[in-house]
Amino acid sequence: MEVVILAAGLGSRLGHITSTKPKSLLRIGDKTLIRRIINTIRKYGIMDVVVVTGYKDRMIREHLRNAYNMNIEFVHNADYDITNNIYSLYLSKDALSGGDFYIINSDVLFHEKIFSILHTSKKNGLILAVDVVKKLNRESMKVVLINNRVLWISKKIPTDKANGEYIGLAKVGSKEFKSLFRSLRQVMEIHGYNEFYESAFQHMIDNGRPVTYESTRGLPWIEIDTIEDLRLANEQIYPKILRTRYY
Repeated sequence: MEVVILAAGLGSRLGHITSTKPKSLLRIGDKTLIRRIINTIRKYGIMDVVVVTGYKDRMIREHLRNAYNMNIEFVHNADYDITNNIYSLYLSKDALSGGDFYIINSDVLFHEKIFSILHTSKKNGLILAVDVVKKLNRESMKVVLINNRVLWISKKIPTDKANGEYIGLAKVGSKEFKSLFRSLRQVMEIHGYNEFYESAFQHMIDNGRPVTYESTRGLPWIEIDTIEDLRLANEQIYPKILRTRYY
């Protein structure tokens, strides 16, 4: 079992905060976002990590160097400033074994039980972590769900038609490894490299591949894109994560 952590983005909406460091090195409490992710997956025995870097690549490498007794491989997206995360995810292919793996966006702070739910899921195919409780907005990566399947995933879905939000954690079953990377390539060939990787999820759905979900069950999480998100992460979400016990 492997994990791909996507950490290439500029984080431009955070303004001066990311002028000197990437989003993955933002500190929440006493740890950076990326260390929180790695600490969580290590608890579940996952020792193989691929970190896709871009902006401030060297800072991330230095931050993680010798910090863990794990297999951490770095893949660099040299075109991070002109591509989106679909290309970063595609670049991880050759660093992976071809078995089951996880995709985790490095700008997401989440309760570790959310990962546990995904990790212990008995479902097959591509499994998305979906919040079916949170109020949706235009920027939410919205999903339409029917009979335990994801039928549509896009920010463009009208909020009144959506059933939840994909939070940036997914589990890719080994049987879908080739179909995912095939879809990533085909979407880029058609639409270019400045797409969200969720467009490849939709391509898989449109081609009949099994895309399901696990609910986050109301557990706290936040994607940190803006200064306001960072404030909420520190003042509300992180304290809530510390208070929330889930067995």
